[in-house]
Amino acid sequence: MAAASSASTAWQRLRMCESGNNYSADTGNGYFGAYQFSLSTWQALGFAGLPSQASPATQDAAAQRLYDVAGWQPWPVCSVELGL
Repeated sequence: MAAASSASTAWQRLRMCESGNNYSADTGNGYFGAYQFSLSTWQALGFAGLPSQASPATQDAAAQRLYDVAGWQPWPVCSVELGL
């Protein structure tokens, strides 16, 4: 249970760093949603539409899928800042 809680906390911290934990973030910088996906990454993961319009569960699943293939690398600034 501690491992699941630790992982959950890491994702929450990452969302806070990336978007202020805002799943609908769309600031015009080319990155969207809680995890600040680029549209090309989002589409490469097999999702359609804008990440910022997807449900939190879908964004969480996409982030996990990306992490499974690339680790924390897709979030270079926040992962270093957070010590992930």
